[in-house]
Amino acid sequence: MRVINFSLDRSALQEGSLAQKRLAALAAAVGEIVVLVPSGKSGKIRQFFDLWRRAERVLRDKKFDLITVQDTAYLALLAYLLARTARVPFEVQVHGFEKLYGARKLLSGFVLRRADKIRVVSERLKRELIQRFTFNALRFYVLPVYTQMGAKGQMGERGTSKTFTFLTVGRLVPVKNIALQIRAFARIAKEFPQAQLVIVGDGPERENLPRNDNVIFEGAQKDLSRFYQNADAFLLTSNSEGWGVVITEAAAYGLPIIMTDVGLACEFIKNGENGIVIPVGDEDALVYAMKRIIEDAELRTILGRGAQKAFLALPTPEEYVKKQVLEWSLV
Repeated sequence: MRVINFSLDRSALQEGSLAQKRLAALAAAVGEIVVLVPSGKSGKIRQFFDLWRRAERVLRDKKFDLITVQDTAYLALLAYLLARTARVPFEVQVHGFEKLYGARKLLSGFVLRRADKIRVVSERLKRELIQRFTFNALRFYVLPVYTQMGAKGQMGERGTSKTFTFLTVGRLVPVKNIALQIRAFARIAKEFPQAQLVIVGDGPERENLPRNDNVIFEGAQKDLSRFYQNADAFLLTSNSEGWGVVITEAAAYGLPIIMTDVGLACEFIKNGENGIVIPVGDEDALVYAMKRIIEDAELRTILGRGAQKAFLALPTPEEYVKKQVLEWSLV
């Protein structure tokens, strides 16, 4: 089987990157995958026609069985037009929506309605798409984002520091709503001065976020392991998520998790079982949950172990590849 994969992830082209390793394993099982990524050095119109020319050359040389695209906007339109021209089945992979309105929403609806298959990363996202665009559910399949940890089951003894560390990891963009946790933490710090909030990530919102003496901005980091290992609890306060890879990473380290009701909440993290799920944007609920996590060591242990158990039940790399190959073979 031969597959063309259009992606916005430039790390797929970097030698030894996790994305490249994942694609190599998938290609070994499928037969051949040609990955096409925008150059990122010009505007979208120029990138569109540059990719078109590159893809046409690839399609002239060999016969392909599937074109798949990890986008729902201009890249998806390109993939659809090429698939129709070459008479090749067309799949859209949806990881989530940050800006689903206006022209982008119209474009997404156009390509998704014409896709032979739609891969989503969560049941929540599947329901959302069916509701927004009235799709036939039979065209969907659910395959979560694979968490590429070095090893599963990394829970260990936390440090003996008197400082209680809340950790968040993510891009500093409006949809992540990091400001909510900073406001909530400011209230927590008045009662628990030994607490700190560590924020790992960077983005355009960094300069707009409130400042607090016990809030530490670490910027973007390649190696997250030491941050997970040194944290006492993990926060995610997004307004929207497709899945939420950082949640599965935190779970791998046995961290108790507080998260808003988005993405994998209620599928992977279940309120009261292996984490605390709060309403989107609810500052009071977040403050209450943070206080509970600080004060109740037994609760932290129960939730952390439950989260790690859920992580260990996720598909292995081999199972992930097998599922993807099966779905592609059925297109």
